[in-house]
Amino acid sequence: MSDTNHTDTSVETPVETANEVVTAEVKVAQNSHKGGEPLSPTAEKLAKELYKNLSMGCDTYLDMLPHVEDNRLKTDITAAMCYYEKTIGKIKQYLLDHGADPEERGMMAKMATKAGIAMNTAMDGSNSHVTEMLIEGATMSITTAEKLANHAEGKPDCAELVAYCRDWAKFEQNHIDALKKYL
Repeated sequence: MSDTNHTDTSVETPVETANEVVTAEVKVAQNSHKGGEPLSPTAEKLAKELYKNLSMGCDTYLDMLPHVEDNRLKTDITAAMCYYEKTIGKIKQYLLDHGADPEERGMMAKMATKAGIAMNTAMDGSNSHVTEMLIEGATMSITTAEKLANHAEGKPDCAELVAYCRDWAKFEQNHIDALKKYL
């Protein structure tokens, strides 16, 4: 006979957002954190700049979503957010592994970004205008990523971080190319 009163308590609650997934992965990694060599000042500064800029980009995409009506464009923005969340998680873990804390963006900076997007899209919320805003942001990201990479190239402890910068620039260029169809 089978036990019909058996309840499976091993089922986990589903994680609903990419941010929650990254946070959960970082918590698991923190629990197994053994602590690595401290970073050189250049590497720590670079990692923190990467973390800050990628976080700002992700916040911007998140703030854009409510202003986008086209489902295809929403899908492209959501895919970009997934890239950002994954990379932010890697950079955060890199910092933690080396005994450094990532610096979170302040609430005022987040609110300013949100307000700027709301004002800009209130004047013109068309796909073309939203896409133009996204392309401008991605272009600035490419410049930032290349600048960070060039300043840290060949410096101690920076090779992995420079690779993240180059990957970020390549991602942004590909994203710009994908966004052009909405202009």
